[in-house]
Amino acid sequence: MMATTHAHEHHDHGDTFAVHGMLLVVGDDRFYFSHLPMFSVVAHRFQVLLEIEFDDEVREALRADAKTTGGDLYTFAPRPFPLVELDPADGGPARTSLVGTIFHGHFERGGHPIARDATARIRRVAHYRPLDPEARHDDRAPLRYLCFGKAGDLFLAHEITARPDFDQVLKARMVPGSVQHAPDPQVPADVLAADFDLAVPVTVSRTDTPRHRLTAGETVDGTFLLGVSRTGAHEFNAQLKIDREIYMESGELT
Repeated sequence: MMATTHAHEHHDHGDTFAVHGMLLVVGDDRFYFSHLPMFSVVAHRFQVLLEIEFDDEVREALRADAKTTGGDLYTFAPRPFPLVELDPADGGPARTSLVGTIFHGHFERGGHPIARDATARIRRVAHYRPLDPEARHDDRAPLRYLCFGKAGDLFLAHEITARPDFDQVLKARMVPGSVQHAPDPQVPADVLAADFDLAVPVTVSRTDTPRHRLTAGETVDGTFLLGVSRTGAHEFNAQLKIDREIYMESGELT
C-alpha cells in the first residue's frame, strides 16, 4: 500500500458549507471523487481526492449508462456540507458519507441525472489540501500530478498549487519493465503490483502550464515521491502511458 503525507489547515465549518461538486472517477472496480475547486470562492479552495463506495443499485446504474453512452465524464452534486469535515487529520474525516445526485456529464453544464439520492460512503481520503488564494503560480516549476488508484487501474490528478492553474484528471498505467529505483525498504520490490491508496506525487520533466500538460496517447518518464524522512527522499522512476483524459478545467482556477 502506497502512502504519502497530507497538508492541513483549519477552517471554520461555516466557511466551507456549500454544494461541493465532485468529478466522479470510475475505475475497474473502485470509485473516486475529485472535488471541483475554485480559487474565487472560499468554500471551494481545496483539492480533495476520495475513494468512495456505492451500493449495488447505483453501481449498476453507472455501468449501464457507461455501456449505453460510452460516456467517461460523470459528476456528483451532494447535499450541502462543510468541506472541512473531509479533513483526514486526527485519525480520519468527521464525515463518512455524502448523499446526492450522479450526473452523466457536468452537473452545472448540461449533464443529466442518472441516480438521485445516491449515498457515497467514504472509504478513505486519498488527498486533502487547502489552496492559498494569494499565492501566484510559477510557470517554471516542474509539472506534477497526484497518482492514485489500484494496481493496473491508476489515475493522475494534476496537483493544483496557485492561481492561475488547471484541474485535470487522466487515466494512466505504468509501463512494465520501466520501473527503476535504488534499494529502499519504502519502495515495494514489485511497484507494478502496489496500490496507491493515498495519492503519491509524480513529477514530469516539463513545465507546469496547461500547454505542457499530459495528453492521451503519450508515454512520459515520471518520478514518484513516496515521502521524505531523515534518511532522505524515498522515490522511484517509471514510465507512464496516458490512456485518456477524463476531465480538464482552467477557467475556475484563474
